[in-house]
Amino acid sequence: MDEMNPRERIDAAITLQPVDRAPIIPLMDIVSPRLQGVKLAHVVKDLDLARDVMIKTFEDLGGWDATFFPGGLVTDVGWGIFAMASKLPGYELDEDDLWQLDEKEIMKVEDHDFIQKNGWNAYLAYAYPRVGAPCPPDRFIPRLIEMAAQGVKDTQVWEAKGISVFAGLGPQPPFEAVSFTRSLKETVGDVYRRPEVLEATLDTILAETVPMSIGTFQDLKKATQWGNRVAFLGATRAPFLSPPNFERFFWKYIKSAVNQLLEAGITPMLHFDSNWDRYLECFLELPRAQVILELDGTTDIFKAKQVLKGHMCLMGDVPASLLKLGAPEEVTAYVKKLIDVVGEGSGFILSTGCDCPVDAKPENVKAMIDTGKGYYPHHKVF
Repeated sequence: MDEMNPRERIDAAITLQPVDRAPIIPLMDIVSPRLQGVKLAHVVKDLDLARDVMIKTFEDLGGWDATFFPGGLVTDVGWGIFAMASKLPGYELDEDDLWQLDEKEIMKVEDHDFIQKNGWNAYLAYAYPRVGAPCPPDRFIPRLIEMAAQGVKDTQVWEAKGISVFAGLGPQPPFEAVSFTRSLKETVGDVYRRPEVLEATLDTILAETVPMSIGTFQDLKKATQWGNRVAFLGATRAPFLSPPNFERFFWKYIKSAVNQLLEAGITPMLHFDSNWDRYLECFLELPRAQVILELDGTTDIFKAKQVLKGHMCLMGDVPASLLKLGAPEEVTAYVKKLIDVVGEGSGFILSTGCDCPVDAKPENVKAMIDTGKGYYPHHKVF
């Protein structure tokens, strides 16, 4: 019954135009190894394997509209890409354990001055030896270059199969970047003890990372057929801030990054985990029909639809708990509700609530995909 191709369908949903059905783009990098009987430690150490198990899962489940990312996101660098400690399968953890973030104070007070003088990337290389990741510090920069090349290669592999890659990593919101490496506790302390210093650091990060991200997207477009459709901006730590601090330390940087990406012809996707209910009206300040807000099952996506209907495409939000603990008929019912309510009038992309959990039931994952592909609510105007 499909009347549009996947790229047409995705573009129409983002721009709030009519679609034949809701596009489907689940985040499957963590669950795919388990579904293929591959230990997580193996995909951390072999990025070709990480991509290939995602392709096999895509094919086994009959496909969807685009792969979310082209390959795996976690290597022996760990979250050292944000100068944050982590524990990895096959290293600190058992071979099939899910990787974990390990909140520590990597960034010290004096590192604010270092960042402001030398830049964010210089800080990442400077602080990486403190992170304790498996990758040797002298291999950190070469490994990042290898990972970037792998992203191009993975995108080319998907495109050779006629499948678009939806998202590439965009600039990390500066507040999130600092809180990952400084720790949330110490970052909140900076908000109150040294707000001007924190703000100067955030300014430095934004000024460096947004142009770099734009350049990466433009280079990828030259090396591939389509490139990535959207830039992934992830955030989870700012919703608890008071309104004045939310605006000063988080939201103004989001608005600036969004506008710069749009000016470069790149669609921002705000992958915002945690509960953003009290700040939903802020998203009305962003340009209409040009930005995606992706939610993880914690924010009330139905309330978000009420607030942002006719203004912004929403994406999500089949919860991890439902995919892990529910029954297929419960998944089917929830997906239909999402399509009926959040998908009314277009402006909706069906996805998992953040990552599909590593221990999701295969029958639940299949129910999500099959329902999304087969449910056409003719009583609604898409």
